[in-house]
Amino acid sequence: MSLVKTRVLLKADLHHFPENAFGSVASLVNPAVSRAQDTLVIACSELGAAPDCISFGNRNRFLVLQHLAASIPSKSECECEGDGRHSFRKIEKEFEKHDFRQLIVCGHLSCGVISHWLQPVPAGFVDVGGYRIRFEQGARRIVENNYSPGSAMKRLELMIFEHVLCQIENLLTHPFLSERVRNGATSLHGWVIDADTARVYSYRPTESAYVII
Repeated sequence: MSLVKTRVLLKADLHHFPENAFGSVASLVNPAVSRAQDTLVIACSELGAAPDCISFGNRNRFLVLQHLAASIPSKSECECEGDGRHSFRKIEKEFEKHDFRQLIVCGHLSCGVISHWLQPVPAGFVDVGGYRIRFEQGARRIVENNYSPGSAMKRLELMIFEHVLCQIENLLTHPFLSERVRNGATSLHGWVIDADTARVYSYRPTESAYVII
């Protein structure tokens, strides 16, 4: 990873998304496509109201759902009874009520949840909802198998940026959402917020990089 002032460069070919799945910043800003409740944000429960950090657009456009580390279960996880099915059902219900044109998966730097998941598993720990194992099988495995971070801080940053992309991959395992994305009805955005500076890093798949918007 090369972390500079304006971008975070990730390794290419670790994720494969449908062509044109990701929307542009212009699609969020352009008043011609802006309307009330047209954007769903799935954010970390630790982050607070993510849209409050955004300097463009009417806040009323954003409906926020908060999960631990913005975690999203895959379709196979939802086929089992438990928290995974319940948490994705909330996403489905909001799509039934609103025609979301944009969907943002929003992580944040210095995420305490992911930092906690990187610590040794305490005795007697029960992974209710499968959040930790989802992280370990996704972002943690990707980083440990493909990167050589030079410090604990860079390792954490990589986990956070990769975790957002893993959650987008999980979203796309759900047929109703993958169809909306293929048809152009909903555009995806992968964001990581630096709460200290209010900067927003947005993923650009053509560059395998997060770029400040």
